[in-house]
Amino acid sequence: MDVRVDSSEPQASPPYTLVTTDDAFRAMMERLRPVRRLAIDTEADSLYHYFEKVCLLQISTESETFIVDPLAVAIVGELGALMADPAVEKVFHAAGYDVYCLRRDYNFSFANIFDTHLAGSLLGYEFLGLGTMMEEILGVHHSKGCQRDDWSRRPLLAEQLEYAAMDTYHLLRLRDALEEELRQKGRLGWALEEFDAEASAARSEKEFDTEGFRRIKGFRELDVPERLVLRALYLFRDAVARKLDAPAFKVLNNSVLVDLARRPPATAQELFRRPGISYRVARKFGEELVALIRDACAQDPAVLQLPPRPMAHPPSRAARHRMELLKKWRLGKSEELKLQVGVVFPANLLEGLAGTPPESLDDFMKFPGMRRWRVEEFGAEILQALMDDKEGCVSGADGGAAAQG
Repeated sequence: MDVRVDSSEPQASPPYTLVTTDDAFRAMMERLRPVRRLAIDTEADSLYHYFEKVCLLQISTESETFIVDPLAVAIVGELGALMADPAVEKVFHAAGYDVYCLRRDYNFSFANIFDTHLAGSLLGYEFLGLGTMMEEILGVHHSKGCQRDDWSRRPLLAEQLEYAAMDTYHLLRLRDALEEELRQKGRLGWALEEFDAEASAARSEKEFDTEGFRRIKGFRELDVPERLVLRALYLFRDAVARKLDAPAFKVLNNSVLVDLARRPPATAQELFRRPGISYRVARKFGEELVALIRDACAQDPAVLQLPPRPMAHPPSRAARHRMELLKKWRLGKSEELKLQVGVVFPANLLEGLAGTPPESLDDFMKFPGMRRWRVEEFGAEILQALMDDKEGCVSGADGGAAAQG
């Protein structure tokens, strides 16, 4: 059965109900409680604020689409019971980020999810964006024109709401088409196991990396005093971004930090003429920046030393050999199944197998992150490949010893 639709005519705006009051939210909940599956998406404001938050929550059933404004509705947490209910399927596209945001902002827990992005990766789709998959599989055109909008601004425009509604309006149909493909290819079990793992995966909130200045392009070309300045500017930028509740790159981007380190301004007035420095930053922080740069040059260079790390043991020669063998096997399997190599077997799992080769199928499941579907599909092949290689090495060693004798 071919689930793809060839034509992709422009779509009419989907109907939706905008939920902006607690009473409207309660009315929506009455409509949702009997439903057994929901399509869900969120819009956040990470491109415009340091402290990110969910700014919009879209929910579609088979017959209705709701757009919830969590900046206006105070009782969004009441959705938690539905999110945690294993009898209600929650359909996302690229669930990881949405689940993380909803867990962070509302302490939701999740059970029974279906991720159309993940399903697409297990089916070998090359392009996994929601708009691309909707067009390829359903023949539905979904413009991404509002993708980078500031979703924290109010009022929301009609085209923003229409865009948001489209994210979930067709998602249940996309889910059904992908499930049919998964069944046809015998991979539905793979997907269900991955969905369960994704629903329960813990994702810690990203913390500011005080050593991140070392990864800025141009750091290696700076001398020691310039590196000291870059470090000071990098730490200062984060403090200002927090104070202004703005993304760090909108305060001063990385290229501006490097330029300031290489060509320090003599006066605060110079900053008004420097490319990439906004009038707001120059006015509010100009004097502070000049003093910061002057003082940073006089710092003890010892602050640039990295703290000692635990000694990592390099893989043995045998482990490196096994890794090459497993990568070769993975590449062949990837071509056979028409899947990305990382979908067949992630690199970290291959490294574990190469470092501590399993002796049986039961040993496979001892590796952190191992999925049962990979053991069932590939375990016997990998064991046989490792065994054949081991016997070949022994035979080669015996032959060499005999020749020497």
